[in-house]
Amino acid sequence: MRLAQSVPWMCFVGLLTAASPSEAQPKGGASPGGAGQQGAAGQTAIQAPRAPSEAMSDKARKLYMEGVTASEKGRWADAYASFVAAWALQKHYTIAGGIGTCELMLQRYPDAAKHLAIYVREIEKDATATPDERAAALKTYAQARAKVGAVRLRVDVEDAEVRVGQEVVGTVPLQDPVFLEPGTHTISVRRQGYEPASVAVELKAGEEIERSVELKSARASEPAAGERPATTWRGGLGKGGDPPPNKTLLIAGGAVAGVGVIAGTVFTILSVAKANDAEELRDEVRADKMLKGRCPSTESPAVCAKLSDTVDLQYAFINVAIGSFIVGAAGVGTVVYALADRPSAPDRRVQVAPLVGSGVTGLSLSGRF
Repeated sequence: MRLAQSVPWMCFVGLLTAASPSEAQPKGGASPGGAGQQGAAGQTAIQAPRAPSEAMSDKARKLYMEGVTASEKGRWADAYASFVAAWALQKHYTIAGGIGTCELMLQRYPDAAKHLAIYVREIEKDATATPDERAAALKTYAQARAKVGAVRLRVDVEDAEVRVGQEVVGTVPLQDPVFLEPGTHTISVRRQGYEPASVAVELKAGEEIERSVELKSARASEPAAGERPATTWRGGLGKGGDPPPNKTLLIAGGAVAGVGVIAGTVFTILSVAKANDAEELRDEVRADKMLKGRCPSTESPAVCAKLSDTVDLQYAFINVAIGSFIVGAAGVGTVVYALADRPSAPDRRVQVAPLVGSGVTGLSLSGRF
């Protein structure tokens, strides 16, 4: 596996909630035909998908090929669902390329630029990639890049969380720019133990700017060495005296995340299967000399009724898959919260001092417990 970063799950929710297959296609339509298809912006997508890598698992490879087949027929929503399901199983950069291509054809330009940036970066490291494949990847990335602005963010503290609005876009250091729609945005940076900071940016399509953010420590200054008690002990069980992570939240969050991802993957596979069944039924309609490729209604004849039911099931499975992935994302968020947002340890101090007086010798013990 050559890819070292993950893709946020919530990026595909808006796409899969389309009410019908026609709404899931780019405006203006995209004719089936595989290589050289024209997207909604009149631009050419990746000329030919890469063959699945031997590093992929069998399930990830199968889903990836289903996505390739669907994209060759111009079924971008179905292809997207298959690629996302494959990505859930294995974070391989070739799958990121498939996701980014679908997002480009569906006019989801910031997400497309983000995933295609991963694809371009990693294919350059792949010794098996051909010059034509690298050139096609760069061409497709350039199409998405021309639609969005980009911010190269420099932060003086590592592991800080970067957000645009309420959406988490990554953790410092960021390998790629933050891709945003043209316009004004506020980028915020936060890390436990530091005061949050933000920067406002105004972007034009195709523009790239650089911004720096400095985080100031939020911890109270330590007393000088001469002021500190000679013998002081701070209670606490975790690193630096902080309490350990909440095990209940960790276990519950991990369980919810696992169930959500598994259920989402299963229902995504089921939706793809129903999409294939629907395509076979459409072929029957097109082959019927009486129907001439069109159904007079969704109730008759029988093949049209079956096609309607199959399409309804397909989108029902898609919606269930979305809900499952959202639940899984909530579980991941719970785990992150349990690890990162721990309460401060209670301030426990014990001071020991010698006690010498008339007829009295011993130790004085004072402090807060």
